[in-house]
Amino acid sequence: MPASVGRPCKYHSQDEQRQAHAESSARSYARPSQVSVAPTNQNVSQSNQIIKSLTKRLIDRALAKNKEFLALVDRSPRTYIERLYQSFVETVTRATPKGDDDKICQELMKLGELIQDVMKLEDRILNAAGIGEDLAEVQQIREGMQEVEQWLEDVLCGTIEGIDVLRQAYKDQTLLYQQIPR
Repeated sequence: MPASVGRPCKYHSQDEQRQAHAESSARSYARPSQVSVAPTNQNVSQSNQIIKSLTKRLIDRALAKNKEFLALVDRSPRTYIERLYQSFVETVTRATPKGDDDKICQELMKLGELIQDVMKLEDRILNAAGIGEDLAEVQQIREGMQEVEQWLEDVLCGTIEGIDVLRQAYKDQTLLYQQIPR
């Protein structure tokens, strides 16, 4: 009985094996004929133009959101917070001794939506153009909105603590918006 007959060899010599491997690699790494590669310098200049136009559009959107913010606060964040504080104090009566903070909550929601929109624009600019002047401009817009949001949250916390605590904080000028120099 002959020795066990195994699988037949596909290649009989090392040279045949190398040649088959080279042919296989050539097929695998061959560039498809329909692909054309543009010169690199053209791609870079086109990319820069696209990035500049994209960031300009995103900054324009952020500036539009800033206009919405300024319209919301009537161009004076301090007066805006003061007006909301006064409207809350007016809701405190014998019938409702804790007052009605719904108006403050609604304004916080509007402000939060604006901030979220600006943050999304900020992320898109960061992804497209990286860290630079464009990103800094949008960050400045967002930070201004967030500061007013903090002031409003401070007043809302005062409403939760109670009207007496809030009135005392207002009188002592310890609310966040009152501590910023005019």
